[in-house]
Amino acid sequence: MKILMTLMGLEIGGAETHVVELSKSLVARGYDISVASKGGVYVSELERAGIRHYNLPLHTKNPAALIKSYFGLKRIIKRERFDIVHAHARIPAFVCGLLAKSMDFRFITSTHGVYKVDPLLLRISDWGEHAVAVSCDVKQYLIDNYNIPSDNISLTINGIDTERFSKANTDGARVRRELGIDASAFTVVYVSRIDVEAALPGFLLCEAVGGLISEIPELRILIVGSGTAYGELKAKADNINKQYGREVVTLTGARTDVVDLISAGDIFVGVSRAALEAMSEEKPVVLAGAQGYIGIFDERVCDLAVSTNFCCRGERLPDAELIANDILKLYNMDAPSRARLGEYNRSVILSGYSTSRMTDDYEKVYSMLTAPKYKRGEIIISGYYGFKNMGDDSLLKSMIDGIRALRPDARITVLSNSPTLTAESCRVRAINRFNLPKIAREMRSAKLLISGGGSLLQDGTSKKSLFYYVTIMRMAKRAGLKLMLYANGLGPLVDSSSRRLAAEIMAKADYISLRDDRSRQLARELGIPDSKLRPSADPAFLTKPCEGEWTEYIEKRDGIAERCFVVSVKEGDNFGDKKSRGGSDLVGRLAGDIREIAQRYSLMPLFVPMHNGKDMDITEALAKRVGCGKLLPHLTASELCAIMPRCELVIGTRLHMLIFAAAMGVPMIGVSYDPKIDAFLDYIGQREYCYDIRTIASGELCAAVEKLIANRDKIRTELPKSAERLRALARVDCQEAIELVTEN
Repeated sequence: MKILMTLMGLEIGGAETHVVELSKSLVARGYDISVASKGGVYVSELERAGIRHYNLPLHTKNPAALIKSYFGLKRIIKRERFDIVHAHARIPAFVCGLLAKSMDFRFITSTHGVYKVDPLLLRISDWGEHAVAVSCDVKQYLIDNYNIPSDNISLTINGIDTERFSKANTDGARVRRELGIDASAFTVVYVSRIDVEAALPGFLLCEAVGGLISEIPELRILIVGSGTAYGELKAKADNINKQYGREVVTLTGARTDVVDLISAGDIFVGVSRAALEAMSEEKPVVLAGAQGYIGIFDERVCDLAVSTNFCCRGERLPDAELIANDILKLYNMDAPSRARLGEYNRSVILSGYSTSRMTDDYEKVYSMLTAPKYKRGEIIISGYYGFKNMGDDSLLKSMIDGIRALRPDARITVLSNSPTLTAESCRVRAINRFNLPKIAREMRSAKLLISGGGSLLQDGTSKKSLFYYVTIMRMAKRAGLKLMLYANGLGPLVDSSSRRLAAEIMAKADYISLRDDRSRQLARELGIPDSKLRPSADPAFLTKPCEGEWTEYIEKRDGIAERCFVVSVKEGDNFGDKKSRGGSDLVGRLAGDIREIAQRYSLMPLFVPMHNGKDMDITEALAKRVGCGKLLPHLTASELCAIMPRCELVIGTRLHMLIFAAAMGVPMIGVSYDPKIDAFLDYIGQREYCYDIRTIASGELCAAVEKLIANRDKIRTELPKSAERLRALARVDCQEAIELVTEN
């Protein structure tokens, strides 16, 4: 695989070193890597590793430089035919994003920090098909400011070459000899870009000299790096050295032998990647950055430091006194204690910050992007997609991921109510579900129409939706496509004309899989032979929980208690007049029971709307009536599945909330508004925990929870077995879809 890394420059800096280490590690794994930037001290290191570097002015928003970079990258990409272009800063990402619109490469970005946001930058920023963030707070920044879907942002770490950054493989003595640092001098090392926005700790170290040197007569401060504020900082250092009549503060400028420069110090002051490198060399570290201050790193502040990617974002700002006090604490610490602190620091790096782990993270992202760009899909998926319904959107993503796990180059087009959103979130081609001429053109080159999943052949919602889905299926058969009814729920079909429509189109289908026994029974009643019907499961059973690190961040961010339960209700007439925004008696009855459950079992209720556009009003009304708990309106399916294991139970009126609970082995109570809820709970052997929304009385939920908790151990044993069986059925549908495409 050929990958082009683009970044602003290759001077001293965390993002720059990140790219260098990643590129070298990928080359060692057999990738063909090139790098484009304005150049800098790390170019020679890349070239020694066999990595080609292209010099382009990607460091500035100057129009002439942008034009030069645009055409320079265009020539390079066209000639070298890169599979993936990976941008590591906003300016390179902007240029690469423009090129991606007309060139045949996959485009991703990495975000190494949080940056200034203004209306212009919001408009021109391009984060690619997928983004990688170096910490949870950076991921949150992308979600909050750029509306990137959470599932489209992966996490990684600043991977450190722990063999290279090891005290056994460094030569600090050489640096001390070169810079005239006496072996007995207590030396503080600071490594950073010396830019106005980054180098605050360097200036504070200079300010702290007066208070430090009276306690540490042999003090030396070593500042490594260059940038826009270098001249100003150098002048301060020169004045200090003149004042004391000797070299106290030394500025080295930009150098690539950072490993030995860190080794020359007794302790390290700084943040981010440089701090991690110092920790790998077993140096005690004072975490101090331009965005915040944590202080001496040890077990007590480990979780806090990790949550900010060792950048201290959001913490109190540093000052000279804070830094001086912590330096003195380390100076006055006995040698064995300092050594133990250094050993702990290295253990943190070895357990979670290796270059190998960082490279693994990126390889997973690259593997998601193996499908080539395409102008027409060979597989068209029709369903209730693009309506911001968590359940339907999750089953679509699971279908696509399942198919591409078997056939990475599968060309998929989705008929969506929000084509742009669907295309971005699922990395597919998407067209408007009501643009019939465009759909007809798409079908000319397609091989398979997948109708599903979900309950599409039903007239409970309206006959219009039934007619729409049948029309799409008829168009597909006329165009010569194979037709697959994928994990469908069938019914209700009340009207006789609806039954005829469903029977007619099902008879023409090439493959039918149904997600519950009731649907299969209805299909038989419509005259569809058993030989044509396959048992299946909702694709949402294949939903994967998000990363553990992000799950922990969500739980802290949203204040989710250790013991909790999920409540999810659906908008609709069963909850009273929609214009009254949920003020019906049913809300009151449910609220009373939920409040009682929370108090009796010391559980926090988590109110989760599955369809933000439709369910929010009723969910807010219910949460307000309950008077306790948390409203969680923006969770994705993968995030919901990730927090499920800490939940004691789930109470839900939407099918996919119950599916997620079953998939994660969490006991559930269904409040049914539709036969599909009853059918599902029956299918997984939990029918006794299903209650009719029209007749449920006050106190019934409390009684149900009491019974459920009494049987909790048995349920938690049985549910995972049912879930694994259903996941296996869902995977079969993915395989059948591939075979139908191959046949056609």
